[in-house]
Amino acid sequence: MSIEFLFASLLLALLPGPDILFVLAQSIGRGFKSAFSVSLGLVSGLFVHTAAVALGVAAVVAASPVLLKILQYLGAAYLAWLGVSAIHAAGHSAPADAPDAAAAPTDSFFRFYRRGVIMNLLNPKVILFFLSFFPGFIPKQTVHPGAYVFLLGTVFACVTLCVFGSISAAGGWLNKKWDIARFAHSRAFGWVTALIFWGIGAWIVWP
Repeated sequence: MSIEFLFASLLLALLPGPDILFVLAQSIGRGFKSAFSVSLGLVSGLFVHTAAVALGVAAVVAASPVLLKILQYLGAAYLAWLGVSAIHAAGHSAPADAPDAAAAPTDSFFRFYRRGVIMNLLNPKVILFFLSFFPGFIPKQTVHPGAYVFLLGTVFACVTLCVFGSISAAGGWLNKKWDIARFAHSRAFGWVTALIFWGIGAWIVWP
């Protein structure tokens, strides 16, 4: 494993993109737990994409404009639905200071984890990125390139989780410092969340 790959992975994980921006918004708006669960979901999706590249499935998908479009529009539709759901939930949720607010299903760890997984898997740009990024770091003398892709994907996922985890912690600290949790069930917060989802969806379908 080259130091160049580690450095490149770190830079790419730090680049402003829909995933990192959503983790940041989630951490500031809802705190560390929700943001970190989303981060784990996003990183879990990276392992699936890595397996697809190693097994040759990603190349088949990338070679089919129809499959790519289907994934793009499915991803955009899912994010559009999440946006509408955020607005609806904001109008029907209990206030953040209510006795049972902490136990609300919207704060479920697995709910946000699942959201991160689906967001990542329905983003075909991750497949295209892995197909173009990994081959340049596979040694020519490698006997099992597929296994090496798994190694690269694992390292990339770990670096990404460290970055997303740090952002979740920083945003969670801001959430507590500014007491943002009391706005989490407001209509305005629902609209902000919806706009973030819709922005990510637009990024996915953008050529």
